Amino acid sequence: MSFLRKMFSGRVSADDSRRFVVEAMLGAMGADGEVTDEEMAVFEGSLAEHPLFGELSGEERGRLTDMAADSIREAGGGKARLPAIAAGLPSRSHRLAAYAMACEICVADRELAETEIDYLDGLQTALALEEGEAKEVFESARKHTGLLTLDEKSEKVRELMPSFVRLMALMAAADGEVHHEERLGMRAVLRNIPDMQVLTPEELDEAIDVALERIKDSDSKVELAQIATDIIKPSDRYWVTVYVMIIALADGTQDWREVEFLESMKGTFGLADSHMDSAMKTAAQFPAVPLGGQAPS
Repeated sequence: MSFLRKMFSGRVSADDSRRFVVEAMLGAMGADGEVTDEEMAVFEGSLAEHPLFGELSGEERGRLTDMAADSIREAGGGKARLPAIAAGLPSRSHRLAAYAMACEICVADRELAETEIDYLDGLQTALALEEGEAKEVFESARKHTGLLTLDEKSEKVRELMPSFVRLMALMAAADGEVHHEERLGMRAVLRNIPDMQVLTPEELDEAIDVALERIKDSDSKVELAQIATDIIKPSDRYWVTVYVMIIALADGTQDWREVEFLESMKGTFGLADSHMDSAMKTAAQFPAVPLGGQAPS
C-alpha cells in the first residue's frame, strides 16, 4: 500500500483533506472564468487515477466535489478559499499534491491566463511553498510528470528522515533531559504527521531510539551544524522547522531553552523571520495530539 493510501481512509467527511485538494483543483478550473474540455478531462482523470482518491467510490468522489464546489461558491471564488485550503492541508505532502494538480489543470489547455497565474501565485503563497520547489512542480505539470515528481520527493523525505528525527529529538531534549513522557509524546506527534508515514511504525520507533541515543550528552549546536550539511534545500529546511515547532507546541508549555534552540535553527538554516512566522503558523494548524499514557500502537 502506498504512503498516500496509508494517509487516507475510504471515508469522506467535511474535514477530509482530499476535499481541500479538490477545492484547489476547482479553484484552478474557474480562475480564468471558463472551464475548457481539457481542464475537465484533467480534473476527472485526477479523481479517477490519482492514488489519493484510489480507494473512493464514484459516489464518494462526487460528494467530495460537491462539498468543494459549495465552499468555493459560498466564498465567491477559489481565491477567497485559499486560506481555508491551506488550513485544511497542513502537511507538506498534502500541499504539494494540491499545488501539482492545480498546475496540471491550469496548463491543460496549453494557455496560461493572467488570472490563472494570479491564482497559482496565491495558492503557492497560501501553502507556503518555496519558490524553487513550486517551480519544479509547475514544470513537472507542464511535462505531465507531476506524480512521478511527488513520488521522488517522497523517497527523498525517507532519505532525510533520520536527520529530521534527530532535530526533533534535539528539541525534545532542549530543556536538558528527555523524560519518558517526552519520548511518548514525540512518538505520538510523529505518528500524527502525515509526512512521517513514509516510515512504518517499527521504522519510526527505531529512528526515534537512534536519534535520542545519538544526541545524548552532545552539543546541540554541533549536532545542528552537522544536520545542516544533510538538509540543504530551503524547502526541506523550512519543513523540518515546522516539524520541530510541532514538538515545541505539543505539551502546551514553552521553555526558554526551546526558544534558544529555535533561534539557533534559524541562524544555522539561514531562515528569515517571515519563514519562522510562517512555520509556526503551519505547525499550529496540525491537530492537537494528546500526550502521556501509552504510545500509539
